[in-house]
Amino acid sequence: MASLVVLVLPVLTLLWLAPQVPLFAFAGVLVAVMLRGAAAPIAERTGLPAWGALLLVVTAVGALLWVGCRAAAPALVAEAETLYDSLPNLVRGLRDRATDYDWVTWVLDVAEPRFLLGYGRTAAGIAAGAAAGTIGALGNALVVFLLGFYLAAQPTPYLSGLRRLLAPSLRAPSESILRDCGGALRWWIGGQLIAMALVGGLSWIGLILIGMPLAGVLAVIAALLGFIPIVGPVLAAVPAVLLALGQDPPLVLPVAALYVAIQVLEGNVVTPLVQSRAVNLPPGLLLVAQLTLGLLFGLLGVALAAPLAAVTLVVVRRGYVEGWLEAGDGNGADPVAGPRRAKEQVV
Repeated sequence: MASLVVLVLPVLTLLWLAPQVPLFAFAGVLVAVMLRGAAAPIAERTGLPAWGALLLVVTAVGALLWVGCRAAAPALVAEAETLYDSLPNLVRGLRDRATDYDWVTWVLDVAEPRFLLGYGRTAAGIAAGAAAGTIGALGNALVVFLLGFYLAAQPTPYLSGLRRLLAPSLRAPSESILRDCGGALRWWIGGQLIAMALVGGLSWIGLILIGMPLAGVLAVIAALLGFIPIVGPVLAAVPAVLLALGQDPPLVLPVAALYVAIQVLEGNVVTPLVQSRAVNLPPGLLLVAQLTLGLLFGLLGVALAAPLAAVTLVVVRRGYVEGWLEAGDGNGADPVAGPRRAKEQVV
């Protein structure tokens, strides 16, 4: 127990002093699990060393991204610029129309991001802020990717070091728990990637059939935000509904119905099928985790709430429920130590 306290205290201290660092580290773990999960079958079937299969996966992903960017980036960038320029005007128009309804004005005041309308900021200031945010996001993404690559290339030293920090009696159970956590994350990530691809594809096809402008960038937004369960699809529907309301109000109902139908299909059919071997996250628990981490750590906390909750459930089930409560007499007592002590007392 003392080793667990010694291990947890530095993590809690780091969360208090620099809360982004543990979250970025966990994001790196997710990248490592993703890369390792893709490289392991290649290494087994081809006989390549682990680092060679990993390098092959990274090269293949980089090539696909490069081809995709060359093919679709110009159109998507143009649509993104149009959407970015249109949303502030759409919000202003809605505000002008809603002046007769106090509750609508209140909702817009609460829900409206200040940067969207740029109150008190010049165009140059908005551009500078956007550029700085983009550079910061790219830098963070690069750090997370490099961390994930190093963890995937040589996971043994990190796992061995973590086990050595625990008491000898806890090392064997911790290895099993870490293996289960890795399996849960692997299945969860695989399910989310499949769900994101499906949501993006269906959104793109549905928006084109409806006749919605900027279907490409709206579908990309829906696919990316599909990584965040429950909250992500709601956020993805907001720009599409606003755009439909500002340009062609009769499109609002078909657009909203499309996003609801895709979310129902993804949440009730696709995700349960592809994540059947992952941890089952109750929606209520997941929403509480997202709200809590969102209040504490912002958007990054919301994005990582689901995999963090999955790992937490595995640790609680294996380490606390099965390893302590159910292994004893219901009060956490060791089922072996109790009879042994009684026998010693008799002797």
